[in-house]
Amino acid sequence: MNSKTKHKLVLLTYAIYVPIYIGLFFVVEKLVPESTDYWVSYMFLDDYIPFREEFIIFYYMWYPALVGMGIFLLINDEAEYKRYMLSIIITFTFTLIFCLLVPNGQDLRPEVLPRDNIFTHMIAAIYKADTNTNVMPSVHAIGAFLGLISTHRTKEIKNKLSIFVLDLLWILIAISTCFVKQHSILDIFGSMVLCLIVYIVRLYIEDDFHLRNTKKFNSF
Repeated sequence: MNSKTKHKLVLLTYAIYVPIYIGLFFVVEKLVPESTDYWVSYMFLDDYIPFREEFIIFYYMWYPALVGMGIFLLINDEAEYKRYMLSIIITFTFTLIFCLLVPNGQDLRPEVLPRDNIFTHMIAAIYKADTNTNVMPSVHAIGAFLGLISTHRTKEIKNKLSIFVLDLLWILIAISTCFVKQHSILDIFGSMVLCLIVYIVRLYIEDDFHLRNTKKFNSF
């Protein structure tokens, strides 16, 4: 095994957080069940968003898209891979803590699914596995927005059509949560704000680090 492969394997350890997060998520689900007197996430715009089961396709695409972006960056852009994974770790952990401190949920799910097809069956499976609690901010939307940021930050995606397709995919993934009634649009806005804060802080730290190193270099 050469040094480059060893280095890649070390970077891959960032991904250990994913199973840890999944385990902690279900712990939080148990601690904040549907019977909890939770704060209801809702915005008037939710009333104008119809239930469309077809969007479950984009909802499910979150999983391979998130992993795929991580693998692509690990292979092609190590610096952006680190930013991407650290941002995931920070934001996902924040949501767990926030949901414990501020129990929240949404009451937008239809009592009876309006149609019987493969898409509604997929939605029923999600509803069964994932309760309507712990929704603010939306981890689904956070992952999509972080993917969107990395799509534009990495210099390894140069083709404009590829960037457009990825942008569209990330946006559809984020808004799919509203159309399948997994989240209020308020959760999406909350996710945008969180990602923006993490991104700005990250830029500040990187710029400060670069400035310090430049001063040290110029002092010689």
